[in-house]
Parts: sequence; C-alpha cells; structure tokens
Amino acid sequence: MVNSCFFSFFPSPSVETGPTIGHVQLVIRSAIPKDIKPLSQVLTESFHSSQGMMAWVSPLLKLGLYEDLRTRLNHHSPSYLCLVAIITNSNNYEEIVGTAELSVRSSFPWLSQSPEPNYPYISNLAVKPSCRRQGIARQLLLCCEQTARNWGYNQVALHVLENNDQAQQLYFKNGYQLHRFESTLGSWFFGQPRRLFLNKHISHG
Repeated sequence: MVNSCFFSFFPSPSVETGPTIGHVQLVIRSAIPKDIKPLSQVLTESFHSSQGMMAWVSPLLKLGLYEDLRTRLNHHSPSYLCLVAIITNSNNYEEIVGTAELSVRSSFPWLSQSPEPNYPYISNLAVKPSCRRQGIARQLLLCCEQTARNWGYNQVALHVLENNDQAQQLYFKNGYQLHRFESTLGSWFFGQPRRLFLNKHISHG
C-alpha cells in the first residue's frame, strides 16, 4: 500500500500539500506531540538495523529516539523545526512516512571554515524504507531550505557518512557541495566512515 505513493508538492514554510493522484496525497507539516511515537519508529527503521542482535536493542534505541525528540519538541525553540511527511488517501488513511529536522547551529571559533557564524542545519532526514525512492526526501529537503530562507539565511548545511552513497547522490543532485571531511576517533582507530559536511547556497529570489 505504501509503495504506491503518488504526490505533488507546493512550497510553503509550514505545510506542504499536493492534489490527490491515485487516491494518495503527500502532506508535509510541522510535527505535533502525537507524532512523536510514529516518528521514533521511522527513525529507528531508517538508522538502525532490526536484524540479528540489533533486534534485541531496537526497543531501547526507539525509546531513546522518542525521548530525544520529545525534549526537542517541548523546548519550543523559534530556531527549531521538525517536519513530518504523511501520506493520506480518500478513505482517511494516514501514515507518517518521513521526517526531517532543522535547527540553527553556532560555529566554533576553531572551525573557521564553517559556512556562517550561525547556520541552519538539517538533521535526521529519514524516509520509511518501504516508501523510499519516490521523492519524499527531496520534498523534505526543499521545505527545510524554504524555512531557512524564511529565517533569513542564505546557506544550509548537513552531514552525511562517506559510505552512504544513496544519500550523497540525493544531496549532490539537489545542489549540495562538499565543504570538508570530518574524522572521528572511530574513523581513525576503527575504520569507521568519516562524515562529509555539505552545504548549499539558497537564494532568496
């Protein structure tokens, strides 16, 4: 059922909707408290394997994501936004299938190459595995970029792992550029993938 998603998109800073096509519509809006539980499920499925031993710790990971998200939403910061992507149909069926978060980060003095002293940063961009490769992640990106413009910024940034080829393709295709590689203790000593810091100029035209 989810795999038959069809949708359109009309830019708006808070809610994105499209006409019904094939009885299914995509709506992107700001998250509300009742979304936290399904959002934590989407994030768990997107970022953590449920195979093997990970199946045993998956509930704990989901609980941690739930509490972190609840804390951020309850903080009510004017420089934070959590988006949810929802599919709906004519039978009033709704399902949360994606999410993205946008916040303003401050650059540290020793990171002189940061794009701006303060810059909007996209995190936790996730789409339910069964509904991927249908443009939902791109629509979430566009909404984050529009919100950053509305906040008065002309750049937006994010991280991606160097071994996440699919995500890199999405970002590069949508105008993001490599700003720097970032190594961690894990990448230095345990061969874990480095993080790529990407940014994009967003015009106000």
